Amino acid sequence: MKQRLKHNLMPNFFIVGLICILLVGCSTNGSKWEIVENGKEIKLRAGMLERTVFVSNKESAKPLLKIDNVGVFSGNGIGDFAVTLWKASPNKEPLGMDFSAEAGVEQENSEKNLTDALDVDKKQNSLSQNVEWTDSLNVSGENINEVFDKVSYAVIEENGSQKLKITMSASGKTAWEGLSATVVYQLYNGYPVVRKQLSFGNNGKYWLKISNLVVDDIEAMRAYSDKTLMTPDSRGIAPCIVAYADSAASKGLLTVSEIPSKLRSFPENGELAYNPGFFEWVIGPSEKFESEPVSVYAFSGESFPTVSAKSTALDRCVEGEFKQFLKKNILKTTKDIGSLVPVFCTWTNYAASIDENNMRNAADIASNIGYKCFQLDAGWSETGGNWGVSTPYPEKNKFPDLVGLMDYIRGKGMDAGLWYSIFISEEDGMDVSKGPVLANLPLVKRAGGVGLSMCYQKSREKYINDLVYMNKTYNATYFKQDLSNLCYGDIARGHESRTLKESYLRGLRGLFQIQDGIHEKAPDSWLQLSHEIYWETPGPAADIAVLKHADSYHASPNEYWGAGHRKQLVNDSWDYDPENLKQLLLKGALRSRQLMYSHRGLPLERIEIFGAVTTNFKGSLSADVIDRQVCSWLMGAPNSFSGDLTSLTDENVQRYKNRFAIIKSLQEKYGIYTCYQFSGVPGPTDVDWHWWGKLNGQGEGAVVVLRGSAGEQTRKINIPWVKTDATYQLKALFSGKDLGNFTGKQLQGGELSLSLKNMGQEIVEVYLK
Repeated sequence: MKQRLKHNLMPNFFIVGLICILLVGCSTNGSKWEIVENGKEIKLRAGMLERTVFVSNKESAKPLLKIDNVGVFSGNGIGDFAVTLWKASPNKEPLGMDFSAEAGVEQENSEKNLTDALDVDKKQNSLSQNVEWTDSLNVSGENINEVFDKVSYAVIEENGSQKLKITMSASGKTAWEGLSATVVYQLYNGYPVVRKQLSFGNNGKYWLKISNLVVDDIEAMRAYSDKTLMTPDSRGIAPCIVAYADSAASKGLLTVSEIPSKLRSFPENGELAYNPGFFEWVIGPSEKFESEPVSVYAFSGESFPTVSAKSTALDRCVEGEFKQFLKKNILKTTKDIGSLVPVFCTWTNYAASIDENNMRNAADIASNIGYKCFQLDAGWSETGGNWGVSTPYPEKNKFPDLVGLMDYIRGKGMDAGLWYSIFISEEDGMDVSKGPVLANLPLVKRAGGVGLSMCYQKSREKYINDLVYMNKTYNATYFKQDLSNLCYGDIARGHESRTLKESYLRGLRGLFQIQDGIHEKAPDSWLQLSHEIYWETPGPAADIAVLKHADSYHASPNEYWGAGHRKQLVNDSWDYDPENLKQLLLKGALRSRQLMYSHRGLPLERIEIFGAVTTNFKGSLSADVIDRQVCSWLMGAPNSFSGDLTSLTDENVQRYKNRFAIIKSLQEKYGIYTCYQFSGVPGPTDVDWHWWGKLNGQGEGAVVVLRGSAGEQTRKINIPWVKTDATYQLKALFSGKDLGNFTGKQLQGGELSLSLKNMGQEIVEVYLK
């Protein structure tokens, strides 16, 4: 790390005593990545994006963020953050609650609208603590000098990146002596982005608390206030990527939050903040709080009509360079997903009634079809009949030789996977003989177990050790982690949280620490987190925070369209209309595309939408439905299938086998799983036509085309993502037809025409001639 500039600025408020110019940066294609200090403000230049950072009070909220020298966002003062400060009365550490065996929350599984749900009974618990919080002060740009009367800043080069670090501190002249705030802005050469992180340190004698934290207190200007969500806004949980742009979506900013799950607030005008209803943090003497980073990412370009839709600069940015930035600089690097998918999960129809015999039978069928991973869901572990409790040991009556079964699965050419629950036995979770209990307090009870705390180091160690044991003992490499606990908080005395609100973020961070610990000790593991474990059920959408630590995310909701009785294998007692089940299977395929599309700001190959139902009842699972499923889950990677494999006919098996072989070949030749293009073409529908690209950087790969229940029989299919001057050969893989040769310009202009029947589909291979 090399520090290039440091200034100390003192009142009359933060008067700058030295004016100089600093250029720390590079130039790419005429664009500069540099930090320029000039008097009372500092310019951060990241290509077309320029951010002005003020180091003294400014008289007006002039444009703070510019794209191509055009103002798009304004700010709110030095550091552009806001926070509420509190003092403990009396001045001492807040203490949590003592152990009580009484439940604070009782959960019971339920189902609503063909979706997993929970019935929750919250008990009355006294959570009063030994301190109150007083002397609150709301701090933002306008009154920041009431707290911080000293400031210094420095420009730092680190691993080829440039950072601006501003440190503000409170002397004895204010009521908050010893408190400091540090704001760090980071540039990434080649990308029009500024990433920001905020921290608070307490070098004073008071116990303090922060709340209402806005990490980036910025606001879109009126001309750039059109909002587009690039990840879902669902169940009271804010999206993590939101675009603010002009009406044509030709210029604007992606606002990007790495704050996890429910802890994000809804971005109304562009601000990036913690959810005030679920966030606060206690900072004792000598302690520090560091926020999750947030970013602003610029896009600019022409938005124009195509023969089928509108191509916007926003969409092209998101599907291209923005995802490249995330994968290179922010998200966890994973092993090749092509070695893992498609995945078969045993939950639907088999449910908790799995045993060694039916799993060997299912593994035979799955291997024949072409699955790459076979995951045993709930029901395998030693729970005394309570499937909601997970241990690292098998139920001996059902799985007398789990090691042998795992070897059998791997011998069939598939990775072996196991389910794990955040709930442990009451005996383990409530044992007071070894100090603080491993369970949350207030206790969360479900299916014979109690919720394991994520806010206690020994509890996290148990979790890590369990999965490492399962990896080393059973040679399992794929782990689905499940059930809901974090949303109730943990304020057990001896655990790390000092208040209930503080425990929400501590719990989520603890869950991430667990993933990192497992990856370190079992590096061949693929770790999947369910939406339940990430908050509640149905739980939050996927976000950047979770993909920084987990390999994949099982998004909500779990849906079972067309599965019949979802907890039973097909049998003679079933009284279902096969045609109705077929329509539900088709609905499930549409829902998959819609859910994936709503996550399109993230790498879709790492988001699992549960789950293509492989259950056939009297012909409900037709060849066309299988084709629809394979195409629909191919928005990302075909990574979630579940159902009754024993119900499949020979024709069903052969159809899946053929289709899986096609996409395996495409993956091996072009790496299609990590590619997804959606700009300039129609979005998901089951009425008209829509299509999307799975093309690599050379424009080679697959274009997946679907027709709905209506629309024209023949449609011009434009492929905007090929290289204009190249020549490509096209082949329809489902029908086996050679579609001919086209220049990139012809494909972009829609000179390819396809004919499909109602609810038909096709995968078009595109390769350089």
